[in-house]
Amino acid sequence: MRKRDYFPLGIATGKAFCNRKEETDLLLSNINSGKHTLLMATRRYGKSSLALHAIGLSKQPFVEIDFYMASTEKAVEAYILTSVVELIGRALGQVDKLINSIKKYIKNLNPKLEIGAANMTLELVAAQDSDPASNVKEALLLLERLLVEKNKRAILLMDEFQNVGVIAKGTGIEAAIRHVAQKTKNLTILFSGSNRKLLQTMFEDENRPLYKLCWKLSLQRISAQHYHAHLQKAAQAAWSMQLKQKIIDEILQLTERHPYYLNKLCDKLWTFCVQLPTIKNVRQHWSAILAEEKSDAVKEISSLSAGQKSVLCELAERDKLQMTDKETILKLQMTSSSIVRALDGLDEKDIIEKLERGYRIINPVLKFYVLQGKRVNP
Repeated sequence: MRKRDYFPLGIATGKAFCNRKEETDLLLSNINSGKHTLLMATRRYGKSSLALHAIGLSKQPFVEIDFYMASTEKAVEAYILTSVVELIGRALGQVDKLINSIKKYIKNLNPKLEIGAANMTLELVAAQDSDPASNVKEALLLLERLLVEKNKRAILLMDEFQNVGVIAKGTGIEAAIRHVAQKTKNLTILFSGSNRKLLQTMFEDENRPLYKLCWKLSLQRISAQHYHAHLQKAAQAAWSMQLKQKIIDEILQLTERHPYYLNKLCDKLWTFCVQLPTIKNVRQHWSAILAEEKSDAVKEISSLSAGQKSVLCELAERDKLQMTDKETILKLQMTSSSIVRALDGLDEKDIIEKLERGYRIINPVLKFYVLQGKRVNP
């Protein structure tokens, strides 16, 4: 393993995967028990890394469906039908030997075998004018029934699932997925996405089909203790020495333990530092990251309403438990209802997150530029 591979900016695997032991144990238990799970977290907190890590430990075949490009119900249908066929192949083997069972379990879909140079491939063909929700239900039920028939287990990982909710608008395909999911014994479905607010609406609104379907697993930032151990292991691999505590503290403080930004800073340190990094090295490379991301941060701040900017400035100075107390209302010269609307808007944009002890700006780079703007324009 290369020394910089301890800090990937994408999926973390192997030695790059930092702790998440409790979350892994819970998700693995759910997978092994056939319990569907919704992974909840803000962007770039490591949802996909956790899901793939637990799936790998389960040793069950899986397919990942990424709905980020889906724009119609027919597109969602196509993604699911293709993935069902792929998972049938991974979990059950040669599809030509399953054709009789497949025909037995479907009515509307047309199974089509293609004979290639190396093997046969299966396609589930849906009529152009057919109902996408009915086809999705039939395809997922087919997968479950084949798994039961062959006494096999498998996993569907549905990522960017909030797009399905936007497209289906709470009915149709959402209802079809629930119909199947509440009956499955051998197929486990994991849901995740990058918009917490939309996902919460889909799974926590009693008027939506997926209400109370899943276990919900919310990811928080990795603890300082676990990062300490991870950083020391990576330092030992790179420089055969341990980091000084003040270096670790500086890394954790600047990045605020945001998984993506901690990895980005450490990726630079482990790449460019021939010897153990100094405080100066840490600050220089963090300054480089701030410069790289300035335009994105400023663009995001500029798109906010005046009320949202005022609330964000207040949160940038310190995480607050109470944002509608008299002192804050007077300081911001906003009504309590206006502050609440601003907080809801910032939460929906994935700019802040609510903690037990209050609200926090998620992105440390964004927080830096909010504070810098406040100093320039107090």
